Amino acid sequence: MINPSKPPAPGNPVQAAPHRLDHPGLPATVWVAGLGWLTPQRREELLALLSSDEHQRLRRWRQSDDQDRFLLGRGLLRQRLGEAMGLEPARLRFRLGPQGKPALEGLGSQDTLQFNLAHSGALVLLALHPERPVGVDVECQRPGLNWRPIARRHLPSGCLEVLEALPPGEQLSGFLQHWCRLEAGLKATGLGLAAAGAPPPPGLELHDLRLPEGYAGSLAVI
Repeated sequence: MINPSKPPAPGNPVQAAPHRLDHPGLPATVWVAGLGWLTPQRREELLALLSSDEHQRLRRWRQSDDQDRFLLGRGLLRQRLGEAMGLEPARLRFRLGPQGKPALEGLGSQDTLQFNLAHSGALVLLALHPERPVGVDVECQRPGLNWRPIARRHLPSGCLEVLEALPPGEQLSGFLQHWCRLEAGLKATGLGLAAAGAPPPPGLELHDLRLPEGYAGSLAVI
């Protein structure tokens, strides 16, 4: 089921402080933050929360924007999870599932808290649910993207025809919204693009997100 309802979008995405997405009817909490919010002081505060493994992963990114997206995502994740569970963010531990999807570790019954991160352009998104698997995806529009071969290869049958029937100025944004739905659903299941053609799991809900102009996003909950 896809819920395309969209309330007003927030302002400048680059400077956006972490905030909950104001979207009535969402079955999970979605947090949004912009890279411009990362001042030097805030960078230091978030760096202090990361594990040694996360610091190693951070250093592997060569571009500063990529480093900032990773830092903001992991820092926001630790802060919000710690807040939700009443624990110190820096003490949280994570494990990787069979398909590489991270999950909490060592917290007993609280391990059921589900989360997922996504980032693109200047935005970082975090989805949280107390127990249902979640997936979230965001995509920044890139002018000139050759989206048709991607749609033909990965999107469900008939999507390409639907997109090509749109006015030319709406085709790229339409493709990105379909892509976000696909990615969010796959991330909720913990599967990769190889499973893109498989039937959706029972109970899958897809919700389009209202994001700043130039961005598409979707939330999936199982």
